[in-house]
Amino acid sequence: MAKQKPRNRPRRAARPAPAASLPPLPWAQKFLPQFFEQAPARFHDELLSDLADDDRRLIARVAPRGHGKSTLASLAFPLWCLCQERCRNIVIITYESALATQFLRDIRTELESNETIIDAYGSLCAGGRLKRTERMLMTSAGACVQARGSGASLRGVRVGPHRPDLIICDDIEKDERVQSPQQRRKLEHWLRRVVLPALAPRGRLFLLGSIIHHDSLLARLADRAAWPGWDYRVYRAIEAQPRQGGHVLTPLWPQRWPLERLEEERRQIGSLAFEQEYQANPMDESLQVFRPEWMRRYTPDRLREAELAHVIAVDPATGAASGDYFAMFVGAVERGTGTIFVRELTLERIGIVEQVRRITAAFLRWKPVRIAIETVGYQVALKQALEEVSRRDGLFMPLVGQCRSTHKIARISALAPLIEGGRVLFPERLDPEVETQFAHFPKGGHDDAPDVCAMGVQACSGLHAGTSDIGLVRRSNPWIP
Repeated sequence: MAKQKPRNRPRRAARPAPAASLPPLPWAQKFLPQFFEQAPARFHDELLSDLADDDRRLIARVAPRGHGKSTLASLAFPLWCLCQERCRNIVIITYESALATQFLRDIRTELESNETIIDAYGSLCAGGRLKRTERMLMTSAGACVQARGSGASLRGVRVGPHRPDLIICDDIEKDERVQSPQQRRKLEHWLRRVVLPALAPRGRLFLLGSIIHHDSLLARLADRAAWPGWDYRVYRAIEAQPRQGGHVLTPLWPQRWPLERLEEERRQIGSLAFEQEYQANPMDESLQVFRPEWMRRYTPDRLREAELAHVIAVDPATGAASGDYFAMFVGAVERGTGTIFVRELTLERIGIVEQVRRITAAFLRWKPVRIAIETVGYQVALKQALEEVSRRDGLFMPLVGQCRSTHKIARISALAPLIEGGRVLFPERLDPEVETQFAHFPKGGHDDAPDVCAMGVQACSGLHAGTSDIGLVRRSNPWIP
């Protein structure tokens, strides 16, 4: 029997050296050190480890802008897959095909000119062994990477018998596309009807980006009933970590984005943009009660000649890690005009002993004519504790209890015309959490800042001479005397 000729098969790459057989992040640090000037964060390792886990078939990750997500997902991970022969057919999809094509060029550059990669995987890519077009490259081992744009047809992405075993959708949504409900549903239809059917039987899909609209595709993937089987996780630039009955703010990538830099970024781009781009918390502007541009600021010079009466309002809290904030408002009413200047608006998670200290210190500093404290349920205890301190130390604090029964959203919303009209003015610098709570009311997770501000405006009632727009709040809120 004649001896059959062996079939022509793609020449396999040389087996990688032991040092090259690494998990994705250590591999990337070794072979792509130019992309790791700052030490990676824990979330980088988690992101790549999840991608490398073959048991995770549908993965969605929300990560903040400027935190290296695309470098990891669309450059480092595909390179690791090619060199380790983990995938046969990778498709990278971005909003515009040009960006996916750029990732393809970057991958090709590393395979052809990165000496460390060539030394470890020489026969894979050296000596002109890469087959390439503008939208595709193929290694000598037959592994392929392709580039496409969001919304495009995926016909023709099969390579021989191999459908894509990995599709990476990296930032496939942009502002102009998500503003229209029709465009949002069109992208969802494309994912269900085009992308998912294009996968190989055990193929994997990875969707990565920022949530740029409350009803965007990436936001909707969190709905496990509508999207079963998805492994979904959100990373935020700043996380509040519980600690000793309170919270500590922790940056996601402290080496590159320490808290100071993040807060400076918030000041530069504004709280709304920061919440969207860094905190995965976009706001539906059509539902906003308080617009950021309404919150006008004043300078200290404005108060030098003003005749002022100060007021403190306090919304107590239990201090528990999962509870609301202890919120304190210090306002000054200008006699004659009735303009209210917010001197302090603070939010803290502290226990009742520390709350007493904070209020006592504020009383000694501002000498208010009223200290209004909400007295509902357990909150009565704070007023009683302050009364005891006042008697013991001879302070004669002007404590007034407030029991508010009006619907919270209605009473807080009644502040909007005063703030819009410039009758309530804010200091030049505010706690970012305060700005966030105003911007996201009534849909935000907390509303302690606008709530105590409404309480403070109530406490200011009657402290001015002549007419004032404070009457607008009185007419809207029956709990104001």
